[in-house]
Amino acid sequence: MTASAAGRSAPSAPRDTGLYLHIPFCDVKCRFCDFAAYPGRKNDIPRYRAALEREMRDRAREFPSRRLATLYVGGGTPTVYAAEDLTALAKLASSLFPPAPGWEATLEANPEGATPEKLAAARAAGFNRLSLGLQSADDGLLKTLGRLHTFDGFKKAFRDARAAGFANVSVDLMFGLPGQTAAGWRDTLDRVLDLGPEHLSAYALTVEDATYFKKSGVAADADLQADLYDLAADRLAAAGFVHYEISNFARPGRESRHNLRYWRNEECLGAGVSAAWYADGLRRKNHESLTDYLAAVESGVGPVLEETKLGEAERLGEELMLGLRLREGVRPSAVARALFGPVLERFTGLGFLKRQGDAFLPTRRGWILSNQMFEHFLSPVDGST
Repeated sequence: MTASAAGRSAPSAPRDTGLYLHIPFCDVKCRFCDFAAYPGRKNDIPRYRAALEREMRDRAREFPSRRLATLYVGGGTPTVYAAEDLTALAKLASSLFPPAPGWEATLEANPEGATPEKLAAARAAGFNRLSLGLQSADDGLLKTLGRLHTFDGFKKAFRDARAAGFANVSVDLMFGLPGQTAAGWRDTLDRVLDLGPEHLSAYALTVEDATYFKKSGVAADADLQADLYDLAADRLAAAGFVHYEISNFARPGRESRHNLRYWRNEECLGAGVSAAWYADGLRRKNHESLTDYLAAVESGVGPVLEETKLGEAERLGEELMLGLRLREGVRPSAVARALFGPVLERFTGLGFLKRQGDAFLPTRRGWILSNQMFEHFLSPVDGST
């Protein structure tokens, strides 16, 4: 070996990461939606596309030697983008962060925007998982939610996705909706299962302050939601789905690998309006406002609005809280036990958790009442609490 060769450091091995990209445009904002979504601003798409690409390049320079284990493009409604824009986005992401073998690349879509052309383009560009937002098989409830599609429209989009080559399709559903009944919820589950998706997400209606529902006086019925949650868990278990996270069910091996990165507190980068991401011990959050985001990127200031470095107690509490969202539960370290042992033991006694060797696993009761438990991991407590 020559002296010059000996003096050069070997290139670092690639490190797996995830990447979330947010597309904030929509045709209409749903009545329950509290996300960063902006109907009526499609004229900003070219400007946003340029800003997002600039931020992606900045992220690649900031975090070199990364390869993509997962990519997730969400919104908003990503399929508001034209087919060529979806293709360009996927190609840029994979050029900046080379995909790891067997990577997972997810595209969110609403049925009315999931045209055969866009689905074919997305699949050809490397997307291999599709997340379709249905919410309900009841057309009346879809109108109540402010959705633009019907169940027949959803079925067509689902079949078009299969024709385009998507072998991994997830469906988003909501329960506890105004006017929803147990019989109607079961009907939605049965009709969706008949199509054979690989993954289902079932979210209880949450009425956030900034939403149309909140302003209209809609309130969530916690008792009804608990009953419908039980119904979904039983029905999907009977259909062969694994209930692997509070709100998520998958056929074995079809769990959302990108979301698992979040719940396991693994590195995941982000770009775009409202993107939240975690790397090198820092949590960062971008501007929620589309106008502010564009101005920040274009000025060179950068779009990060919040940056937080967690202390050890905060980090360990967050890891426990996130891990208890998962069926696999948590195996707390000695330090985590010293800080949060009383919380874990208390909620085991209450039936929210169960012990399995040195692990703590959530029960269904614990998942249903998870907010009552999770708030106790926000700061360490002593045994007298």
